[in-house]
Amino acid sequence: MKQPLFQQVLAPDTLNRAWKALSTDHAVWDAGIPRADMERDALRHILTLRDEVAFGRYRPAPLRRFSIAKADGRRRVLTALCLRDKLLQKAVQLVLEPRAERLFHHDSYAYRPRRNVDMALERTRERIRCGLHWLVDADIHGFFDNIPHGPLKRCIERFVRDKPLTALIHQWIDAGAAHTSLLGKARGIPQGAILSPLCCNLYLHPFDAALADRHIPFVRYADDFLLFTETEAQAQAALVVAEQALRGLDLDLHPQKTRVVRSHPQVEFLGQRLPDANTANPLPTKAPTRRKPPHARAAGTRPKAQRPPPPGKALKTDHHRSGTRRARHPQHPPQPKQPRNRR
Repeated sequence: MKQPLFQQVLAPDTLNRAWKALSTDHAVWDAGIPRADMERDALRHILTLRDEVAFGRYRPAPLRRFSIAKADGRRRVLTALCLRDKLLQKAVQLVLEPRAERLFHHDSYAYRPRRNVDMALERTRERIRCGLHWLVDADIHGFFDNIPHGPLKRCIERFVRDKPLTALIHQWIDAGAAHTSLLGKARGIPQGAILSPLCCNLYLHPFDAALADRHIPFVRYADDFLLFTETEAQAQAALVVAEQALRGLDLDLHPQKTRVVRSHPQVEFLGQRLPDANTANPLPTKAPTRRKPPHARAAGTRPKAQRPPPPGKALKTDHHRSGTRRARHPQHPPQPKQPRNRR
């Protein structure tokens, strides 16, 4: 019988794998404890952390926030966690990620093992080559900062179905709130936290499912996505479906980054220009069949038996086919007549 998920997270093997995955991370273990000091007695620190979680005494350390410049001149706020919190989040990720992979849609490419930007772009080009030239080029407005905590926690509860583990994840969600709305709703998950990408894909999975149920081809990379259609009218209808699905998640499309457009090199997705719809080669619906040359025959078949030549004509040989001259075959001598039987 399998262990409960909470016990799997705290298992020595899981914690050991998580610690090895963070071998190059130089964050402080906790306030006032650099990694170098912690490593002098690493086992004691890790076992102490494990006991705090197991007996309900664990509390995440306050987040350290800093901003970096974005390409459009605005600032993006990132979050730095201490090493002890990263270790636990990594252990949770190792346990939950395989289960999540069985759930996620195959056209979602961000923050997933064995998937990357190049695969998302190849899928995009493939659909454009198939004749789906009209696109909904869209972006979710302030996604990481605007995920509502209430629906996100319910989403985690339905997926995890393990109360102690759910309570642990809820602590990290509460600690990472970016802001509180006028109605008192806490929103936002920290960019830079190990578990945030998994939470992102879990929360947007119903959006992917809504598009798939309406048979709308798409490629999604985190909060950026494309919808593919044959006509402009179909693209406009697909945009309405996407808006409604996101509204059900208490999210909105970015008004300046969402448009219906025909594929063209001026349209970029994930930093790459898209093919020109006028020159994109559609994929053939059926591979052309090649006619076999007259002399070809299937392997293993027996050659047709040649009929004997009529009297007076020589059987053609390879010498005849190759054009070499050969002396004429002498005529067959006349056969002697058989005497009649006399009575």
